[in-house]
Amino acid sequence: MLVNALRARQSKKKKQMAFNIKKVRPLFTGIITTATTYKGEVKTNGGIILDTRKMDGSLNPYQTVVEVGNMVREVKPGDIVKINFKRYEKARHLPGAIDEAENKQFDNLSIGVEIPSIVINDTEYLFIQVNDIEYVVEDYDVDSGGLLQ
Repeated sequence: MLVNALRARQSKKKKQMAFNIKKVRPLFTGIITTATTYKGEVKTNGGIILDTRKMDGSLNPYQTVVEVGNMVREVKPGDIVKINFKRYEKARHLPGAIDEAENKQFDNLSIGVEIPSIVINDTEYLFIQVNDIEYVVEDYDVDSGGLLQ
């Protein structure tokens, strides 16, 4: 009976916590950016078609800043920044591959990226720190192949 009461209380808490975040102000050196991903092919202004299908769905390192914390000085909302994802890389061990010739099993290591994110008005944004930014893009050509978009 105690277990049922505890489960009811936990499910009630979950229902109470459902809300839609409208606006967020990051603290200190926190930065909120867009979470743009690669999609399909990209055509450069020189006519070269870049096949980004292998990267389809992965995060673009160039993102637009949405909000900044009160200690951030060099970056402002609207800036396009290059994010270094190195700090967020996580190694995952997938099921091993088997070399049938020697009947040995090998470790299948995969590197994934786990960046903190937040959903604001049903749109996902990245939540990073100022030291994750490599540089701010000062000037660029809109037809640069879509890598900055």
